[in-house]
Amino acid sequence: MKIAIIPARGNSQRIKLKNIKMFINKPIIEITFDILKKSKIFDKIILTSDDERIISKCSTFGFDNIIKRPKKLGVDNVGTEEVINHAIKILEKKIKFKSVCCIYPCSPLLEKKTILNAYSKLKTKKDFIFTVTSFPSPPEKAFKLYKNKLIWAYPEMVKLINAKHFQPTYYDVGQLYLGTKNSWKIKKKIFKGVMLSKFNTVDINDNEDWDFAELLYKNKK
Repeated sequence: MKIAIIPARGNSQRIKLKNIKMFINKPIIEITFDILKKSKIFDKIILTSDDERIISKCSTFGFDNIIKRPKKLGVDNVGTEEVINHAIKILEKKIKFKSVCCIYPCSPLLEKKTILNAYSKLKTKKDFIFTVTSFPSPPEKAFKLYKNKLIWAYPEMVKLINAKHFQPTYYDVGQLYLGTKNSWKIKKKIFKGVMLSKFNTVDINDNEDWDFAELLYKNKK
């Protein structure tokens, strides 16, 4: 059995109630839920939230189960793994399943082929797959701000100016995380990536990201 879990906390800092904010013409979490439902990949789609407003808003979408998690699992220093493992502990008492795909609520650009690609990489109990894209510029060439001045973040790399000297690097774009029940629980995972283009994903952290995601979404439509 394949299950998807959407973790939606209420205490978003930079965009208030981000997970249920209207994205063009629908709450963004509803758009993500619809993508999962239409994909017909998952046997169960689960919501876990610490916020009654989110639970109330999502109660009519068609989730197979809604888990009300403790407030202590909705604060900034609690990671996704802890939230998903809390849901797994509750769900495995009711249903049998081998894998769990965590999908963040703000994933309006998620595509069915991305999910299927992730599942194709799930080979062992330690595999943990997530979506990545390449850095637009080598991070070795980064600056940081110190006392109102820009300084090299990696001064030892200054002499390597030409980008051809650097290996391609990637970063997590927060669209999905897939693993077996075992890989969610263990520390020593085998990380694998689903490569996405910059036009297929935006990690929405602020209002500028939000606006950019809407532009990409409209363009895809």
